[in-house]
Amino acid sequence: MNRPPRPDPRALRKVLKFVALWLALGGGAWLGGCDAAPERDTVADPLPLTAPAVMEDDTVDPPPNPDGLQLAPGFAPLAFDLAGTGWLVTAVDGVPTADLQDDLATVHFGGSYLRWLGCNQMESLYIPLTRSFALGEPRQTTHDCTDSAVDAAMASVLADKPLIGRNREGKIMLAGKTHAITLSQIDSGPKDPEAPPLDAAPFEIMSPGAPGGRPVLALKNGSFAIWMDCPAAISGSLRLVEGKLRTGNVQVKECESYRSTARDALADFFRVSPAIARGRGGELLLSDGKQVIAARQCSNGSAACRRTASAIHAAEAQEDGGDTAVIPSR
Repeated sequence: MNRPPRPDPRALRKVLKFVALWLALGGGAWLGGCDAAPERDTVADPLPLTAPAVMEDDTVDPPPNPDGLQLAPGFAPLAFDLAGTGWLVTAVDGVPTADLQDDLATVHFGGSYLRWLGCNQMESLYIPLTRSFALGEPRQTTHDCTDSAVDAAMASVLADKPLIGRNREGKIMLAGKTHAITLSQIDSGPKDPEAPPLDAAPFEIMSPGAPGGRPVLALKNGSFAIWMDCPAAISGSLRLVEGKLRTGNVQVKECESYRSTARDALADFFRVSPAIARGRGGELLLSDGKQVIAARQCSNGSAACRRTASAIHAAEAQEDGGDTAVIPSR
């Protein structure tokens, strides 16, 4: 009697591998009457190419346009660096000025003055901020141009502390709250007019409140003093360097004051060596990059400075028994 042939071990292994693969691919679920294992996904999730970024609140840079100002595509925000430059207005809200059939318009940034020339001719003291600039009181030197779209947009944007951007072509954009103007660089404008010396007379700081109670700033012989409710309530050393009041050793005197918080805030302002813009009539703008303080130089007819000086020194004289002094004026 013939015995059946033995199965080939290699062929048997192939069959077992095939069955195992078939079951792994879900073939077991097709077997009727059998308790099939629950289906599961056997394909592993791919590994991420990079680890997910961890964002921490204290490491995220603040947005460059906290006031909601927007630049057009292609313009990247930049800090103020426009002093001593001149610009031709080439577009308003993306529309070329040639299409607006309006007068040519230019903007010139001096050391302290900003001038814009279109149908109107305007000028104002201006002061750099961290990412923009702020204007003082503008002065109009020609007639009113109510029908000039370019003039109206320029005046609106320049007064808005605009967001500044530059594109690859070297053009800049000034984006305000309601308008944006595009500028191409040209020659700079006229030089700033000469301002009176800082030590010619003290300055009345235009803070809110009664004129007779405004702080008075005196600068002389490399030092400064602010008279605020008492003589030299704030004092320190001072040098004028490249448009900044370089201050040092700023001290606050302990004296009777009903506004000590405001006095301390003013001292902190002067500790950061504020930028300064000086006008031909003795006007001042000071900025620490965020806040702006306006002041004007006292004249012989400045009743506010005389009242402030008189009140301070009268109180000092009564305490010390000395003669009443006055803050000098021009």
